[in-house]
Amino acid sequence: MYKRQAEDTVVKSSASGSTSYLQSIVLGTYTQLQGLTGNSAMLLTAEETGDALIVPGRIGGDWADGGVWQQLWLHQYPASHGNISGAWDNAYGTIGAINITINLLQGIPATPATAYSIAELKTLRDYFYYLLLTNFGNVPLITSSSTDASTVINPSGSNVSVFNFLISELKADAPLLSSKTPAQDGGQYGRLNKWGAYFLLAKLYLNQNVITGTTDNSGYTTCSAYCDSIMTAGYTLSGNFLDNFSSNNIGSPENIWVIPYDHVYAGGLQIQMMTMHYNQAAKYGWGSTGGPWNGFCANADFYKTFDNVDARKKGWMSGIQYASDGVTPLTTRGSDSSLVLNFRPQVSNLYTATEYDGVRQQKWQLTPGSASQDADWALFRYSDVLLMKAECQMRLGNAAAALTYTAPVRARAGVGNFTSGAFTLDSLLAERGREFVWEGWRREDLDPFRPF
Repeated sequence: MYKRQAEDTVVKSSASGSTSYLQSIVLGTYTQLQGLTGNSAMLLTAEETGDALIVPGRIGGDWADGGVWQQLWLHQYPASHGNISGAWDNAYGTIGAINITINLLQGIPATPATAYSIAELKTLRDYFYYLLLTNFGNVPLITSSSTDASTVINPSGSNVSVFNFLISELKADAPLLSSKTPAQDGGQYGRLNKWGAYFLLAKLYLNQNVITGTTDNSGYTTCSAYCDSIMTAGYTLSGNFLDNFSSNNIGSPENIWVIPYDHVYAGGLQIQMMTMHYNQAAKYGWGSTGGPWNGFCANADFYKTFDNVDARKKGWMSGIQYASDGVTPLTTRGSDSSLVLNFRPQVSNLYTATEYDGVRQQKWQLTPGSASQDADWALFRYSDVLLMKAECQMRLGNAAAALTYTAPVRARAGVGNFTSGAFTLDSLLAERGREFVWEGWRREDLDPFRPF
């Protein structure tokens, strides 16, 4: 991925004193993020091992693949499982690339621009370590490209040391980063700023007891304070929930940090291929893409948690599917192609589901004519700040205060706020599921050591 000698020569000769060149090096590292959203990558694997996304084998053998997808649902996967080992390798491969770049920048004359770039890269590295902590735990900490990774032991109990390292580094680097939102400075779009670092700190403190094994409330108090800080930054909820996932979501005032995608210049987001039915190809101009693949769908019990008036339910595709004329029903592809394609919530069998079992995900706006979508993937959203704040207040015994932070999220969805007598941590868990479905947070939210 990196040719160290060539990079070293170029950086030392060209980057010194050149802010634009430093930025090009840093932004090039961000492209590693695009590997997080594949069907077997970190974020969707975190959903496939949760309760919202299921990948059944289909009649005829599609998505059977020796049972690897079904193992994720059943939590019966070995360490060698392709999704698990792939997520690990992707994270450490990215960390390795970041370490190389940091070490190169540390070898040129120090300037405010180089200090900024190094702080930004360290924050990006911290994000990947956060993913490793919350998805694996007890992970080796490697912060230099000169370290031979094969010699690093994965020590039991290393969660505490990695947690403390991330807290210390983020606190040191956050003040060096821009305090402007992407709306205030378009150059910050797709990059980690001060508020992105604070978001990571809030997540770490929210999960402090899970990660470190402590049982006190100090993490919730500190998380709450970081949420308060982010609330002053200028982010707001988008008026329409689905605008956060539209093909032009670059204008969302809610998305704190995103992975930019473009079906021409930065392809890779392919939720539509993973979830839609084969015979929807003609309707959306996907005939030349080799897809869609008729795989990913909702768990029926999870889907049923959406109220019919909930605006977020529009992110699901259910019922009879029609051709582009809006009149002619589409049919299945199998031996009985006369069956109407009617997506139903029920998944009849984990290993031999029908072609139409399971409702499909369409909240990321579909992009006709391309396997890749134009919507940018929101990694950090302002609604998460509000719901983190609500969770902290609940866990600190302030249920009434918590309701003030769920209220705008629920109002945007078109459903009434919870009533104080019926509001529990389980209610909040269900709300997080509806708000962030398939965005990569579900496994973390369901961690048995963070009981709702």
